Amino acid sequence: MNKMDIVACTDKWFVMPTGVMMQSVCVNNPEVDIVFHIIVDDNVTEKGMRDLEETVTVFEGKSITFYHVDVTKFPCFPNVKMGSHVTQAAYYRLMLSEILPKSIHKVLYLDGDIIVRHSLLPLWNIDMKERPVGVVVYPYEVFPDLYDRLNIPSQLGYFNSGVMLIDLQYWRKHEVVKDFVRILQEYAEKLRFWDQDVLNVAFSENKVILPMKYNMTSGFLKKGKNPLWNNCKYKKDVEEARRDPVIVHYTDKKPWDAYHRHPDHPFRSTFYHYQDQTRWMGMKTDRRPFKIRVINFVADLLRKHGLKSPLPPSYDYIDIAPID
Repeated sequence: MNKMDIVACTDKWFVMPTGVMMQSVCVNNPEVDIVFHIIVDDNVTEKGMRDLEETVTVFEGKSITFYHVDVTKFPCFPNVKMGSHVTQAAYYRLMLSEILPKSIHKVLYLDGDIIVRHSLLPLWNIDMKERPVGVVVYPYEVFPDLYDRLNIPSQLGYFNSGVMLIDLQYWRKHEVVKDFVRILQEYAEKLRFWDQDVLNVAFSENKVILPMKYNMTSGFLKKGKNPLWNNCKYKKDVEEARRDPVIVHYTDKKPWDAYHRHPDHPFRSTFYHYQDQTRWMGMKTDRRPFKIRVINFVADLLRKHGLKSPLPPSYDYIDIAPID
């Protein structure tokens, strides 16, 4: 039996999607012994952890271990603005080499807003070439701001941190956490994509680029004559990933959001397919503060009656009818 270590970081807001993500992993990897290493803080309740544990342990060869993070011990973590779908938990992955046991040499990190559709073994077995991370490029890497803001040469590209194959031995040997802390301090006013910016600065010249099918982010599913991504450079890889992605990453609209103004994600039914197999069947969430809900309601009502300017046009998604 093959063995795999998978890491996810969550707080109370991401317990449900993380559970659905793990359900999809277990369903599509029956031949693999998997240990889920779930990093939580104090706002994740005992019930939340129990729900996650019971989701995993019904599958043969699957287990889960929790690691509690005391955020007060990491004053270098910048605050995350209220209302963002990203929370303080995003920064925990920067400390994986410190949090996880030294007996664990390699992990696959997965964000909670992900669905796995096929076996992860081909991804797990990719040669890391003694580099710290294996990652997938981000569609917005064509934007010059990314490189000007972070002082990264544009030819090195920019990656998404939601799926990472991580060589923990490398992280420990080279003490990369010290680099992360330095970057958090030096770039404190420049970080817009949180830990992802930190990781891109740290590993800009030292990474393995993975096929896009292992992290099909929402930007690669948008229509438009001038897509967000480099059409010439990535066309073949994007087309293959669109046909049959191994990992779908809901980086824009979340299928479980009760309120959203953007078009529906073309793989939303894929999320519901796995969510319906869990205790969270049909569950939606709405994290908007009451004041924002009122503002949104009034603005939408005014737009409906032509009394307020319509929202600026957004990229529409391509047409996909996934079968899962």
